[in-house]
Amino acid sequence: MIAKKSKYIIYMRYLFLLLSAVMLSFVVVQFNDPDPLLWMTIYGSVALYLALAAFKIYFSVPMYIQMALMAAGIFYLFPSVLDWINLENGQNLMQSMDNSKLYIEETRECGGLFVALLMMILVAFKAKK
Repeated sequence: MIAKKSKYIIYMRYLFLLLSAVMLSFVVVQFNDPDPLLWMTIYGSVALYLALAAFKIYFSVPMYIQMALMAAGIFYLFPSVLDWINLENGQNLMQSMDNSKLYIEETRECGGLFVALLMMILVAFKAKK
């Protein structure tokens, strides 16, 4: 039983470190974004929370505040997702930035926030254990 538990802890540590690396890759691709500092900060902080969770270090209050802000951002950007679905039939999300189709960039941002929020929820569940 103890050996299984220690393997689980090791696997979870690697999982959290891998997810942290994924979020760091999100940070790297934000250099060409119209507002890179905002998104690099969001994704970078999520990477930090994941890396800290790998070593059982949690900062619950700031984590929950960030999660609430991310949820608010998703709620704010969601009408653009609906526009993308209605106007583009849910296709062609990777086209270049165009001021007449701002909903495409906002849909991508909403998706990024959703992924980041899911990772924060994973950290929150780990913190509760």
